[in-house]
Amino acid sequence: MDGEEMKKPVMEKAVTFNDDIPAITLLRKTDKQVGLLFLALLVASIVAFFLVAMTEEYTVYTSLPIMAIPFFVIGAIFYIVNRRFIAAAVIIVLSVIAYFLMPESVLFILYLLVCAEGVAIIVEVFQRLAFYEIMARIEKSNIKEKQDIIDKIVVFFFNIPVDLDTRNLKIDENISRNKIPIKDMLNSVLISVLFCMFLWIYMFLNPAVTLHTNGVPIYTFTIILYLSAMVMPWTIFSTVNARIGTDYRDFNLYNGFMETFKKMFLPAFAAVMFLIFALSSGPENFYFILMSLAMIIVMTVFTTLMYFTSNELTLVNDILDKWKDFHPTEIYSSYNSYTKSSMDDDIPGTPRRNPSDCFALQLKNQGR
Repeated sequence: MDGEEMKKPVMEKAVTFNDDIPAITLLRKTDKQVGLLFLALLVASIVAFFLVAMTEEYTVYTSLPIMAIPFFVIGAIFYIVNRRFIAAAVIIVLSVIAYFLMPESVLFILYLLVCAEGVAIIVEVFQRLAFYEIMARIEKSNIKEKQDIIDKIVVFFFNIPVDLDTRNLKIDENISRNKIPIKDMLNSVLISVLFCMFLWIYMFLNPAVTLHTNGVPIYTFTIILYLSAMVMPWTIFSTVNARIGTDYRDFNLYNGFMETFKKMFLPAFAAVMFLIFALSSGPENFYFILMSLAMIIVMTVFTTLMYFTSNELTLVNDILDKWKDFHPTEIYSSYNSYTKSSMDDDIPGTPRRNPSDCFALQLKNQGR
């Protein structure tokens, strides 16, 4: 009987995860309400945009301000709920004055002072919704038997190496923000410009598009609102310094995110060549690109300032409060000279060896 038992193959226990553990959420009741309101307004705006754009009076470009309505409503509610009535009155007065001097500049004021605040709020809502969901997927991504499509997207998005043990996630638990993160702002501007570059190519080199630049830079400000809303959420990984710990240099998730977009710089160089060709066709195209570039920078910087001064602090505190629930201890423990061995019981007189010697092969012959 003993012999038969010894012949039985030893079964290795596979790595499994308890799916019954409730997911950690940072969403508050107001965040859910804001998110649902934004989605409802977005659907209504899309329908209205296509209905208006199909009329003879308006074009696709002159209809774009309709798509800014979700951000405008969210931003206006922010001013009312937070009782910023003086600021709201100033915005109204500036808009009235601008209407009589230069009517199209009213849109610029509303975009910059109201819609930008709406973007900052939506960015925070998305971060609260996605941060721990993304971190949980990263933690399990490289030790799963099979990755699903979302896992593959996350791994590609953050440029995570396939041979990296992703279980040892870390963040900075003592964060002190005493200045605006200029580097993160510049990265956001860079990515926004990169996206807009392909948009400009489509506008100038697509023979099916007839571009009349009168007023178009103001109207396309709506596109920049959505670009900011897509680019800014990822800065939270830089703020908390989210990373995967290793024995050597930690893998920074935000740096991985930026590396993914750097891969797009080669086609971006080709885009510049196309744009130079487009600029040679007339001064109107140059005016459009120059104005668009200025608006991208102004919009991204202004929205980032609003976010980092009014939304980031509360979000970061909530992330830190939940971190111990998400990651109560380091799952992966390295074995090197910088960490204390689990066998070190601090008993005086106990001989110790350098941990690196445990893995060194003794190949030389012992002499007699």
